[in-house]
Amino acid sequence: MGFLDKLKGTGVLTNAEPEEGVEAQSAEVVRERLLAISGKGIQTGTDEDEIVVAWSAKIASVGPGGGGYSYLYRALRIELDEGDHEAKGIGIKTETDAELGIGGDFSGGAKWEKGQHVGKEKVKVLAWLGPHSTSGGADEEGYEFSWSDLREPVIEAVTGAGWTYNPKMF
Repeated sequence: MGFLDKLKGTGVLTNAEPEEGVEAQSAEVVRERLLAISGKGIQTGTDEDEIVVAWSAKIASVGPGGGGYSYLYRALRIELDEGDHEAKGIGIKTETDAELGIGGDFSGGAKWEKGQHVGKEKVKVLAWLGPHSTSGGADEEGYEFSWSDLREPVIEAVTGAGWTYNPKMF
């Protein structure tokens, strides 16, 4: 079994389908399920007609004068198609010198990279951002952000409501 075979049905390259027999719920139920996702550094909200499930942290980085910090943002933007009972999601990411909010900041000064991201990133978290932010040092030396840790709760929220999760490429 190759790498691409492992990604089939995971919501990265191909659709993630609901379990057989799960009745499709309304778009409002799917929206509520997505907005209820929580966790360390996780924030949810809406931006225009899309639902955003984001992870963010202030991390240690090497700046021009040595040690410094930057802000790391990873998110899934999800659009709901009630006619097809399908949630279409795309990953976006950036690292910036400025702290960003969830609503409307995705088109601001930061350069966002879109796509179906996979993998893990090991970082030193200085502070968690989002609704349960830490004001000071989280100081988690070897925290490992994983795209699957962000994607799996989104897919569970969508497929658990009887909808299909469709990974958008652009």
